Amino acid sequence: MWTLIAWLVGLGTFFLMALLVVHVLFALVLIVPTWRICERAGYSGLLSLFHLLPVLGSFIVMAVLAFGDWPKGEGKASSPHQPVRP
Repeated sequence: MWTLIAWLVGLGTFFLMALLVVHVLFALVLIVPTWRICERAGYSGLLSLFHLLPVLGSFIVMAVLAFGDWPKGEGKASSPHQPVRP
């Protein structure tokens, strides 16, 4: 009986470690392009490190980029009432 319990605990530990490694690798793949996007938008590239937070990190980055005002102003649409200056 104890052998079965020890085996299950070991299997669970292996699964959690594998999940952690996969998460970190996926986050590292996302950090580089997100860093460049954040810098072009005028934010600090460090914002992309939120991808290291499990589950919520990517949503935080997406929300800031989607709903925040970009400091460099690249995401702002011009108002239809204002003339476009050349």
